[in-house]
Amino acid sequence: MPLDFLWASPAALRNRNRLQLSFTPWEGRSAYCEELMTIFQLLHWNGSLKALRETKCSRQEVISYYSQYSLDEKMRSHMALDWIMKERESPGILSQELRAALGQLEEARKAGQELRFYKEKKEILSLALTQIYSDPDPSSPSDDQLSLTALCGYH
Repeated sequence: MPLDFLWASPAALRNRNRLQLSFTPWEGRSAYCEELMTIFQLLHWNGSLKALRETKCSRQEVISYYSQYSLDEKMRSHMALDWIMKERESPGILSQELRAALGQLEEARKAGQELRFYKEKKEILSLALTQIYSDPDPSSPSDDQLSLTALCGYH
């Protein structure tokens, strides 16, 4: 698959993902590709891909880095931290984004579309809200934080 999908919109990613998966011969590979596409959709939505592009990370570096990870609690927590920082810069954006995500999830459900991307958005935003109300200083980075600067070799 060409690497230009990294900078594509979420809708384009979903369409390309459906097309690619229809030609994928192995079930295990299909699930892996689907998860990786969901990760990149979330990174695009989250603004992380734009940040990586601005730091001159190559597409291959980004793919190599994120293909090592699964969409787990650790990754969700890091994305939630990004949204907490956005909330500090623009109060109210988190609840606004959560309302939009819930609406998109319901629309996708009614249309019979794949729900994973929308469910993950909802989970990440809900986690961010939970952390805001339970942690007095979520901006302090943890030792195991996925680092965009480490990804591109900057220190």
